[in-house]
Amino acid sequence: GTNSFHLIVVEFDRRGRKFKTLYREKEMVRLGDGGMKRLTSGAMRRGVKMLKKFKSIADSFDAPVRAIATSAVREANNGKRFIERVKKETGIKIEAVSGKKEARLIYNGVLSALPLRDKKILLIDIGGGSTEFLIGHKGNALYSASLKLGAVRLTRMFFPKGRADFEAIEKCKAHIAGLLRP
Repeated sequence: GTNSFHLIVVEFDRRGRKFKTLYREKEMVRLGDGGMKRLTSGAMRRGVKMLKKFKSIADSFDAPVRAIATSAVREANNGKRFIERVKKETGIKIEAVSGKKEARLIYNGVLSALPLRDKKILLIDIGGGSTEFLIGHKGNALYSASLKLGAVRLTRMFFPKGRADFEAIEKCKAHIAGLLRP
């Protein structure tokens, strides 16, 4: 993700058709630290270092790795270079996904963890670079959208000095409302 990397090692129970979590870790990498247009060399270095660690953990479970990149990598003009560097230094092939595919993957994850398959749900995932919306029912995505409304992005745009004054909050709210209205 734009702000954090997550590793989940699971075992699939074919009879029960469920996943059993064997290991889980989340690390703050701040890949989008330098903005959404370009990954900084420091961000890339932190990302590669964390993926080397995650690969080592996955290897200890003899687990294959599936790596998904979200808004920071898909939007950065040097995102492909990061993907190539990761492949070269770790052997991990990263798939940079669209916002809509990101929403569908999150929906599948929710369905595997919660008993919601027969319910119509609105899923909202607020990330560092984007927020995904999905309406799903019985495993089908009826609607999905990804908006450039992530926590890191909005902080950089409206609160660059780390202070939230009334004017900055109102500008941020207006920006969000403008993107949500359509």
